[in-house]
Amino acid sequence: MPGQFQFYDDSLMSHGSMDYIMGTRFDIISVGKSKEISESVWQNISLELIRLDKMLNCFDPNSEISHINNFAVQESVSLSNEFSEILLTCKEFHKRTLGLFDITLTDFTKIDFNYNSKSIQFQIPGLHLDLGGYAKGYALKKINQILVKSTVNQAFINFGNSSIFGIGHHPFGHSWKISINNPYKAGEAIDEIDLIDMSLSSSGNTPSYPKHIINPTTGKYDDSLKLVCVKAKDPVVAEVVSTSLMIANQRERKKILRNFEVEFTQTYTF
Repeated sequence: MPGQFQFYDDSLMSHGSMDYIMGTRFDIISVGKSKEISESVWQNISLELIRLDKMLNCFDPNSEISHINNFAVQESVSLSNEFSEILLTCKEFHKRTLGLFDITLTDFTKIDFNYNSKSIQFQIPGLHLDLGGYAKGYALKKINQILVKSTVNQAFINFGNSSIFGIGHHPFGHSWKISINNPYKAGEAIDEIDLIDMSLSSSGNTPSYPKHIINPTTGKYDDSLKLVCVKAKDPVVAEVVSTSLMIANQRERKKILRNFEVEFTQTYTF
């Protein structure tokens, strides 16, 4: 069985984890199912994560996205049906975020993407795709489908401390409570957010992960905000909106939020 799995008989609780998948750590706690069902669910989740990693991880030289990045500047590259659907979705998100969500980090309009023929080609050298602001949300959505199919209605998923999904509620509470910690002051909690069948995505410029937020309209790093948290039912929406709000000005934020269904947003400047 991939990753690590533990089951606690006295509480009908299981914990599955993978130390390095899609560039980070993955953990899930589920409650209320037998050991046999919990093991089966974890098996399906871990295999799905491995499958998605082989498609979306640009740090894996054998992934589909790496193949595209290596060859699309030279020739038209064929896409899998799923990757083609993802690109179509990202194109729509690019429009709905006023161009601030851009998986090329440069200029989304410089790719020739043909949905009908399932192919892609880059118009300019140096272009590449990066799904870092999308992939974890997409994975959470796929995992939720597995949990729903298995009638798991109490679970908590932590994907790299930046993409969270709370299904149902904590066994000893009315929700899953998430503390937002100050990345500049160890041990200081600055907020607490309740999740009930909701996702939470955080994007930020932090001491441990600085200078990685690029404004595609300027090509420059943007560190005017230090942290953005977005709560939404759809984990993909939470991921995309949190990424976009990190570089949006006040006027753009208002327009972007009108284009998405989100429950809560919070920005922090420290």
